[in-house]
Amino acid sequence: MKTAAGHNQIDFAPPSPSPTHAGGPDRIIFWAAVCFFLFWALGSRGFWGLEGRWAEITREMFLRGDFFHPTVKDNPYFDKPLLGYWLIALTSLILGRLDEWAVRLPSAVSGLAGIWATVYLGRKLWSFDVARTAGWMLLTSYGILFWTRTGAADMENLAAITLAVAWYWARREKPNFISYFGFYLICFLGAHTKGLTAVVVPALLVLPDVLRGRRWRNLLTLSHVLALTAGLALYLAPFIYAAMTAEGYSENGLVLVFRENILRFVQPFDHVEPPYVYLYYLPLFFLPWAPLLLTAVTASVGSFRRMNPATRWLAEAVVLVFFFFTISGSRRNYYILPLLPFCALFTSAFFMTKGKERRQRLGLGLQAGLLVLLCLIEIASPAFWPMVKARTGFMPPWDLKLATPALGLLALAPWLIRRLAPNLLVRITGTRLKMAPMVLSAAVLMGGFFCWQQEILSRPGDERIFAKSLRAQVMESPSADIAFYKDVSPKVLFYVDYPGPVKILNDIDSAQSFIKSGNEVKFLVSNREYMPELLPVLPDGNRKEPTLSEKYYAWDKDKISTNMVAWKVVGKNK
Repeated sequence: MKTAAGHNQIDFAPPSPSPTHAGGPDRIIFWAAVCFFLFWALGSRGFWGLEGRWAEITREMFLRGDFFHPTVKDNPYFDKPLLGYWLIALTSLILGRLDEWAVRLPSAVSGLAGIWATVYLGRKLWSFDVARTAGWMLLTSYGILFWTRTGAADMENLAAITLAVAWYWARREKPNFISYFGFYLICFLGAHTKGLTAVVVPALLVLPDVLRGRRWRNLLTLSHVLALTAGLALYLAPFIYAAMTAEGYSENGLVLVFRENILRFVQPFDHVEPPYVYLYYLPLFFLPWAPLLLTAVTASVGSFRRMNPATRWLAEAVVLVFFFFTISGSRRNYYILPLLPFCALFTSAFFMTKGKERRQRLGLGLQAGLLVLLCLIEIASPAFWPMVKARTGFMPPWDLKLATPALGLLALAPWLIRRLAPNLLVRITGTRLKMAPMVLSAAVLMGGFFCWQQEILSRPGDERIFAKSLRAQVMESPSADIAFYKDVSPKVLFYVDYPGPVKILNDIDSAQSFIKSGNEVKFLVSNREYMPELLPVLPDGNRKEPTLSEKYYAWDKDKISTNMVAWKVVGKNK
């Protein structure tokens, strides 16, 4: 047999025939599941962490009518390139609103593109079995579901890297200007969302194949040089235009590119973690499929020379990129995300082959055991809630009490169906019988958590309730002035949506001056931890209780100090 790349297959050759065909109902079911898991209830949760920064920067772009000089809290912020903000802005124009949906939708669409590219690579280089199994693994992995439903640029980065590699293999035998330019266009567009990893990582991923086939000679042609030059020019153009039109803007995009990509790599100034962290983070992001991944990796260590060329390329490429991220001085868990599609392909290729039955049975047994254990824990959750309440004070709402055992029972159903109607599982998933019940069980557990349970869990600590209540009160007084003591998170600014400049009061004297200012109505906003130093300078009528307080819960004791409070001060305090 030969691969799509035209090489003889030895070990790691996928079995034939496939249990289904590429156009069967399983294809519809798979892509329906992809759309449901990525887009369902995408805007139901309030922003968390870094999402608020992306939302607020885009809001300030609209507010100032300037999309080339990003700011947050009215201060220059060019730490990330522009395309990520532009995609959010474009989405908001299409939807007619700038909210959680608009901020997260580019990530979800990017996740869809990344999964498509993974499935394409699986079919191109191996088989339909490998493609569909890898697609299900990737879709139901923790890292993909978490970051596709998060408003940031990490999924755009992953999608660009995976699409660039897919483009390479699609155009590999056509070394012309269009092929080269398409590759660089995808890479440099990806670099405009998060950084130069979208250029470096695809290059590292295709490098083993380029070197082995002596295709490097094609890189010395005029068409390649022209394509690279055109791609680089498109990358530099927005930075150059932003620098030429700065007019007092204090940050330079290209300087930040150097600092955030090159300087951080060789001389990190933050995000410093031990060199071994990706040995932990990569399996974590690949959960619940970590047992299969670890089995495939350990079983393949001594089989490198017997792998078919496509799998050998993949193994070399993954090791090369893993080493690249490891030697970087700056390390964070989500930096390793772009390897997830290729881990899914490698794992799928291993378990869809003959010749490793003993190791496969071990891995499949461990994987089945983990999934069944998770199902049993969910089913038994009613017995655990009293203990959780006693230890943490957390009181689960009724719908969480219902959702948890219901999902556990539903996730166990495929194991029963396997005994009664095994062919049905194969037709539904498009995978082989040994994978089908695990695929459906993982889909229920992971999809159920991110599309149902997470939304329930996010309700109590929803900071947007406080911020939107504050906005409603501010809007009642058109001439009201507002200030934040010491600091304010971007997501609070986004939800308050105040059209004027942001006032940050850095010390108690500036807070006292603000309170005594001439505006008839003033709002002073602070974290709860600063209340003792603010109360003495507030008017007598405001010292008993804040006008607004962010709700807190017993199980969130560690976060009480950062909860928000606001005082509405009416009249002058002379």
